[in-house]
Amino acid sequence: MKIIPKFIQRDCVEGDKIDSRQAEAVLKYRPDVILFELPAGKNGPDTVFNKYPCEKKPLKKVDEIIKKLHDAAKKYPYAESDVLVWENIKKLWADGVNTQIYNVDTPDELRRQNFLFEAGGYPACRKDPVFLAYLFVRDSHMAKNIQEILDRYSEKENPVILVFLQSIHWNHVLFLLGKPSQKEIWKYYFGRFPKLTPALLVGMILKRSSVLARYWQKAVDKVW
Repeated sequence: MKIIPKFIQRDCVEGDKIDSRQAEAVLKYRPDVILFELPAGKNGPDTVFNKYPCEKKPLKKVDEIIKKLHDAAKKYPYAESDVLVWENIKKLWADGVNTQIYNVDTPDELRRQNFLFEAGGYPACRKDPVFLAYLFVRDSHMAKNIQEILDRYSEKENPVILVFLQSIHWNHVLFLLGKPSQKEIWKYYFGRFPKLTPALLVGMILKRSSVLARYWQKAVDKVW
């Protein structure tokens, strides 16, 4: 069976107030799958919730997630946005909608490297090749996980998939899911730097972050 998913992406503003757009999308679209921009586990993007039918979901684990989000919201108010998302997922399960949950991002070790770019802000860091390398590593990891999910999915021919990746990642992931060539990937991410070469970029990355350098090498081994 060929899967032709209907992707619906929603951002969440990570600011000082609640953004309910993702939570509202859960109830509006009643998705078959939700993709979270959260670290995949040791065994990939699958989560414990997918092992159980609706009536047997481990809701205590949801309550644990919600408690952690409430705690996080004391410092980061937007975390309450995810509380609303989980409350609405529980409503779907109670209605018999067996929404599958996947975490598709890279490990936190790499995600935390975003501190390298926070001082300049988003518009400025887009001019930084190392930031684009950071994006590529995360994007390629997410694209790989999503492709594996699609390859395994067999419930419906046209599943509704809610994508809770920020658009900065999702647009890139869609590009990578199209199976571009090595040359196309380089142009897409680094085409604005005509004098940049892979060797020069590696040197720049090594000067900034040994963690990113390690993940970069793993990612490019597959395309360079």
